[in-house]
Amino acid sequence: MKIAFEPEQHDLAAGFDRAAAAVASPQVARGLWDTETGRSADLWRAVAEMGLTAIVVPGQNEGFGGTLVDLALVLERIGHHAVPDALLEALVTGPVAIARAGSSKQQEAWLPGIADGSIRATAALRGLTSVPDAHVSDVLVYREGESLHLADLSRCALTPLVSMDPSRRQFAVEVPPEAAEPLPGSAAALEAVLAHEASGSASVLIGLAQRMIDYTVDYVQVREQFGRVIGSFQAVKHQLADATARIVLARFQVHAAAAKVAAGAEDARHASLAARRVALDAEFEANRAALQLHGGIGFTWEHDLQIWLKRGKALEQAHGNRGEVADELGAAVLATL
Repeated sequence: MKIAFEPEQHDLAAGFDRAAAAVASPQVARGLWDTETGRSADLWRAVAEMGLTAIVVPGQNEGFGGTLVDLALVLERIGHHAVPDALLEALVTGPVAIARAGSSKQQEAWLPGIADGSIRATAALRGLTSVPDAHVSDVLVYREGESLHLADLSRCALTPLVSMDPSRRQFAVEVPPEAAEPLPGSAAALEAVLAHEASGSASVLIGLAQRMIDYTVDYVQVREQFGRVIGSFQAVKHQLADATARIVLARFQVHAAAAKVAAGAEDARHASLAARRVALDAEFEANRAALQLHGGIGFTWEHDLQIWLKRGKALEQAHGNRGEVADELGAAVLATL
């Protein structure tokens, strides 16, 4: 199976880099912490103008009819920049669920607006107790048992949650019975939707992990101890080399999983869970090494590294932690025997 990316996909990621540098820098993120929504209208406008909101929306619903592969590198850059918005849910999980499981009426009602950025989606496939960006989203896709449902968030009750990451905006959502709409095709589409979430979240984790190591490599080349830069110490080199090896190997798995999910391969769900599992390991080790090698300064409020450290810890849990993903992968494999 081909897993190389096209020049256009690299260009899309580079374009996102340029936009994020302007509207999603650490300085901008810090300025948003004390605002009512914690979100930047400039960032969402840039995402929509780049066409990212339309990538996975089918052509008949005003989208581009693309696949997860078209967004895989962008998702890595979302992690690289620690973009606070729940863009995985808005660009991938939500629209994919509606496109694959929704009725024609539901698709016509929501997907064109999602494609042009006038409607924002979020998703909760692990319960309604912690839903990202529900306060700035219009439609929620959520899971109950083996079924997917849709709800207009303007008709739901939101309870804000406290997070160690000031950029994370999470809510407990109460969906009244009259606002819940089952997605009629969820029985056939659930596995594919879950695979998109697992694979997409793995891409974000890889971007986070790489940025933390990049920060740390720069730091150890200027921090001195005993008259030498600490980057010259063998123990420091070993930690950075181990974290880097985990990221490089995980990235291959993550890219392969995105290709399988996009192609609808029979083992796409297995591949996506395996990708998230190895991406979690890579991010965990990068997070640990970055924190330790920066010493006390890395987790201080004033240092930008703490934005990535906290985001990594939050996203280690957001779409299934290491134990949960390992259990799901094991159960999925055993079910095929």
